[in-house]
Amino acid sequence: MINWSLMIRGWLISLSLTLVLELAYALLWGVRDWHDLILTVLVNILTNPVVVFAAYFIRFRHLPVNYGLATLLLETLAVITEALLYKKHAQTISRPWLFALSANSFSYAMGEIVNRM
Repeated sequence: MINWSLMIRGWLISLSLTLVLELAYALLWGVRDWHDLILTVLVNILTNPVVVFAAYFIRFRHLPVNYGLATLLLETLAVITEALLYKKHAQTISRPWLFALSANSFSYAMGEIVNRM
């Protein structure tokens, strides 16, 4: 049985951490345009819940799926979605595919570190 309270709490923590980390990453990347900073928030609000809820569903329903491969697929889909949105809507984000991949890799790695604490 899925503990919805735990899932929502985990998602809120994940989303908050993702927003802080990816905004910080965008600033380190050199993004200063408010439009692109807001876009960074919006694309993560779009992709984070889908990835987190799908990952929880796979893990807690004990589906016969390799969790690591499922996570890789979900994160890859998030990177593709975000890169396409950055490519279409960003005004100053150079190299949107590299930005999406590296920002997601950074926030994922930091999330793994936090989860292991």
